[in-house]
Amino acid sequence: MRNFLHIAGIVFLCTVFGLAQEATTSPASEQELARVSRELQETRAELKESRRQIEELRQGLEALRGQVQASAAAPPTESAVVQPVPVQPAPAEPTVSAADQDPAFLSAKVAELHQDKVESKSKYPVRIYGLVLFNAYGNHGVLDAQDLPSLAYPGGSYASAGGVGGTLAQTVLGVDVRGPKLFGAETSGSAEVDFGGGIPPIEYGAATGIIRLRTATVHLDWAKNSVNIGQDVPFFSPLSPTSYATVESPALSWSGNLWVWTPQIEVQHRFTLSDDSLLVVQGGVLDPFTEEIPQFQGRIASAGEESRVPAVSARIAWDRSAAARYPFVIGIAGYRAKQRYIPFPQVDSWTLNADAKIELGRYFALSGEGYRGQATGGLGGGIWTSVSYPDAATPHSGIHGLESAGGWVQLKATPTERFEINGAIGQDENFASNFLKYPYAADGSTPLKKNRTEFVNFIYKPNSLLLFALEYRRIFTAQATNVSASGAQINIAAGVRF
Repeated sequence: MRNFLHIAGIVFLCTVFGLAQEATTSPASEQELARVSRELQETRAELKESRRQIEELRQGLEALRGQVQASAAAPPTESAVVQPVPVQPAPAEPTVSAADQDPAFLSAKVAELHQDKVESKSKYPVRIYGLVLFNAYGNHGVLDAQDLPSLAYPGGSYASAGGVGGTLAQTVLGVDVRGPKLFGAETSGSAEVDFGGGIPPIEYGAATGIIRLRTATVHLDWAKNSVNIGQDVPFFSPLSPTSYATVESPALSWSGNLWVWTPQIEVQHRFTLSDDSLLVVQGGVLDPFTEEIPQFQGRIASAGEESRVPAVSARIAWDRSAAARYPFVIGIAGYRAKQRYIPFPQVDSWTLNADAKIELGRYFALSGEGYRGQATGGLGGGIWTSVSYPDAATPHSGIHGLESAGGWVQLKATPTERFEINGAIGQDENFASNFLKYPYAADGSTPLKKNRTEFVNFIYKPNSLLLFALEYRRIFTAQATNVSASGAQINIAAGVRF
């Protein structure tokens, strides 16, 4: 009996202790169980939402895959070719959840993944660009060239006094590359070619232009300095009018626009005048080109190269192109070279240049260049003539460097973002005093005294890919004997940029 009472007492005490312990720990246990239950519910909700989003993404990708396959199977339509997505500044990418529900975003990303990439051996970024350009034209008058006229001649000089035609020779292909830093400078390079190198003498040669090098440059750019090496327009004459009828050579060539793609080395330094104003100083050396036509094979020295002295040039410009109101760039420059026409003494070749580009409010811009010089045919001045001679029968009995002056001005109107109107006039003139004692060109013909060109064009760019242009151009040419002639061209252009 005593043992039973002892055992019963021990059981009673254990029960009371257990109940007391349970009463002490119960609230904490309930809180822990409640927390675990909430986390489990949240996890289940998140898993359910993730499954829903994955299912929506899978359905969207299946629909997109079906559209791509259908587009690939169907023949391309005009709208599919000419309605690319315009290039706009990239907006901030949406969040992941928003992106998963945005079909346009997913489509863009899939297209980006399927886009062919250009890879270079150096592994640095390479970009291919170009302009496929078709020109149809109709001419009136006797012109020096049917597709890209620059001069007009009196009637009877040629059998034809007009014509119509079309060409794709002004198509341009280019490539540029971005390289590593060198001595703290960003490095880059570019090259362009077109098909204006001539017409092959074959049955279909009129439609088959010969490829030619336009520009090829290497650039080293620091914060305040730049070095540019290669073949480009002369840095002291940087502007040209806007025209898609004269891509093969810039508009108003032979009419006051000093231009020729020239091998050169240019060094540039930029002084900061204010937040939106720079003073740009440029200097360099150039190949002293003349207008002489080289032989077909084997390069021989031109009269400029025969002097054994490179051409030198310098330019200084006030650049306010970053200004909020009425931005502009105004520059002045000079050029000097030597020309040696054996057996005569050297002829000095020089120019003084001025250029300007001014924004006149929101809708208008004015640009232009002017020059005064001597023996400038290698730059396109003097109506592409540098010297004249005293005698047609024996032209090498004397020589005279032609003095000339010229320039051009253009007014651009942009009433809308995709439409612009350009009107320009340019003139090049050899002074009459040049021909008093030296009235003949090197081939015995009469030199040209004046050449003036005017044009107006309308350019429409429906998107970032396509362009259409209509241009009317009139040319007036006067010879040293005061015999003059005029001609005109209407040019329709359609192009695709890429």
